[in-house]
Amino acid sequence: MKKKEPLKKQQNVMLALDLTKMDSTLLSYASYLSEVLNIEHFYFTHNIKRSKLYNLYEDLLEEGITLEEIVEEALEKSIAKNYTGKTDYTLAITSDDYTESILEHLSKKYSIDLLLVGYKSELQGTGALTQKLVRMIDAGILMIPEETKYQLHKILVATDFSNASVKAFQAAKHLTKKSKGKIEAIHVYNIPSFFYPYINTQKAVDKTQKNLQEKTRQFRKKNQMTLENVNFHELDREENSVAGVIEDFALNQNFDLLIVSARGANNLTSLFIGSVTNDLIIRAVKTPLLVVK
Repeated sequence: MKKKEPLKKQQNVMLALDLTKMDSTLLSYASYLSEVLNIEHFYFTHNIKRSKLYNLYEDLLEEGITLEEIVEEALEKSIAKNYTGKTDYTLAITSDDYTESILEHLSKKYSIDLLLVGYKSELQGTGALTQKLVRMIDAGILMIPEETKYQLHKILVATDFSNASVKAFQAAKHLTKKSKGKIEAIHVYNIPSFFYPYINTQKAVDKTQKNLQEKTRQFRKKNQMTLENVNFHELDREENSVAGVIEDFALNQNFDLLIVSARGANNLTSLFIGSVTNDLIIRAVKTPLLVVK
């Protein structure tokens, strides 16, 4: 069975537009990606939830106007204003009560490699739609916050030294091929505090760091080409969550993109997202987040 590449040399990229100000951010980011990646085609999509707009739709029908026509006109104006890329695109407008199901259908229909979605701060703490998309769609999911930099000079890859996380490094190398960006890695560890009354704290720290150095060395050796010139950071999470440490490090060190694998070392089933990845999605971090499969 042929292994799926996290990002191919030529990609079909889909944007999930929603007729909010977030669309301008997504379209501008797509314009940037068209410069630094070999994008074969863009698919700009919007799903109309008819159940929420049923009465409005009926009123418009009486005037001989369809909701699809209004939405298409609004989207075309937004695209003309915000999309400056040279890559051709297709505008797809659908109507369904379940946006995630429609996006899954379209991703299969158009053989999508990467899906761009908005990462809205006012929705912090939910992330329900994005969680579903990560589970359902067999493509990378790139979440773009409202305020973002259109550059890929510094990319941070979160790793647990699993085979799944290797795909995150492969994606990072592909994304920085043209931009000549720098790739760094972060691994967050913890020494359980309940050990401290019974062991020498410094010895525990020293032993943990020594084990991590060996783990990093073996991981580098096993994936020599993929991890070439990648600088690793090992951080103790102390009383913080792993996702919180990663989020703060990415933000404070001004990384342009954070990449994680959909699943970690405990890769039990495709129906579940890794706990750290899931936590990052819920947090709606301020750094663009790419989840690779």
